[in-house]
Amino acid sequence: MSAFSPIGPHGFDSDNGDSFWPSFTDIMMVVVLIFLLATSLLIVRNYNLVAELQNSMEAEKMAALVIETTTQENATLEERLINAEQLNSILRLRLLEKDEILAKAKKEQQEKLKLIAALNADKAKLDQQIIKKQTEISEASLKINVITAESEEFANQLAELKLQLNQQKELLSATLQELELASAEIAALNATTAEQQQNLDMLEQEKIEYNRQLLTLKGDYDVVKSKYDQLIKPARSAKGKYVVDVYYVKEKAGKVIRYKEPGDQKSQNMSLADVEKRLDKLKKEKGEDLYVKIIIPKNSGLTYNEAWGFMKTLLDKYDYYYQGDIKLDN
Repeated sequence: MSAFSPIGPHGFDSDNGDSFWPSFTDIMMVVVLIFLLATSLLIVRNYNLVAELQNSMEAEKMAALVIETTTQENATLEERLINAEQLNSILRLRLLEKDEILAKAKKEQQEKLKLIAALNADKAKLDQQIIKKQTEISEASLKINVITAESEEFANQLAELKLQLNQQKELLSATLQELELASAEIAALNATTAEQQQNLDMLEQEKIEYNRQLLTLKGDYDVVKSKYDQLIKPARSAKGKYVVDVYYVKEKAGKVIRYKEPGDQKSQNMSLADVEKRLDKLKKEKGEDLYVKIIIPKNSGLTYNEAWGFMKTLLDKYDYYYQGDIKLDN
């Protein structure tokens, strides 16, 4: 619902009966009523001011008449001078009163002018709002027209879909009849193929058992071949080899690796990355003559997994004996 109350003769009614905004005539009527009210107030105040001025002028006339009468009665110059000064004082008072009244009237007039300016500003805002609302109403009307057209198109599509649905139902009914006939034929075929399926299941079980036995034999062969290779390969020996010592312990400061090559006076501490760089270089130079001697003392502070993993990594990568088929078992 609108926040405006119905003012004009039509209120919320419009030509099409669907408008929920006040008409332009109603809004302009409100603005004109406000302007007429402010003008009436200004006229009443000005009328009061004119009445006061008239009263003041009549009082001045009465004072002048009194002074004139007194002047005629007083023959002496001194009395005339006194009367003139008194008249002058009265005129000054009247002038001050007029100035105050005029200043008050000017102030009220300025306030009225400000009120009129504010009303004009409000009217301008209302005009802008009216233009905006009219634009929104136009856009809404266009949207309503589009929605109406889409609704009609949707209704046509719905009718077409209903027709297609009826056709699909008829086709489905015919398909169900054919399916019943096919199901009967399939049931007959299943009865004839049940025995064949049993034979196939038996053959599949025999195939699985055969594959299992084949894998078992293959595993036994691999174990025998590995043991045979170990028997015919000579034992690992440092004789005639280039022996590199790698010492591995765990101290309070952490894990420590010491590295020493033939000809070195003493071993030196290295990181695992530096040790592997050295061993990579020696493997390229020495080839099958490189013998990696892993030294792990009794009180090394290492766990079995730490020591075994370190040893297996270096031997598998660099030691001559483990470069062939033999690898350290996990």
